[in-house]
Amino acid sequence: MSGCDTRSALFNYNKIKFVQTLKNNPHLLKVIEIFKNPDITPGAVLDAGNRFLEALYGYPISASDSLSLNNVRYRCYMKSSFNKSSNMASLPPTEAAAHQYSLRVYHQIQAWLDNKKRPDDWGWERTISGL
Repeated sequence: MSGCDTRSALFNYNKIKFVQTLKNNPHLLKVIEIFKNPDITPGAVLDAGNRFLEALYGYPISASDSLSLNNVRYRCYMKSSFNKSSNMASLPPTEAAAHQYSLRVYHQIQAWLDNKKRPDDWGWERTISGL
């Protein structure tokens, strides 16, 4: 999820931040294992992606909690709105953006694992000029 040649990265979050998030939240290792499963549903990918992003932005939650990524975004906004130099680009993605992001990350990981998946089933849209 930290970006690569074919995937964008989140603003101001480098690979070190992703590794630190996993070190600080070891239970997330099991959550992100979903991205390696070739038979997983899009819903499970979305849930895993949201849980990881919530932890990345400082709000790790358990599976039983009901905090949404949009709520995390709102909390981050409220926290940063008191700073003179707050940057809206540093907010977590919306749930809709994270939805597409997680599906595309899953598709990329499956491609690396040599599991052929239809791109249009995983967040990509075909157009006349390509994907």
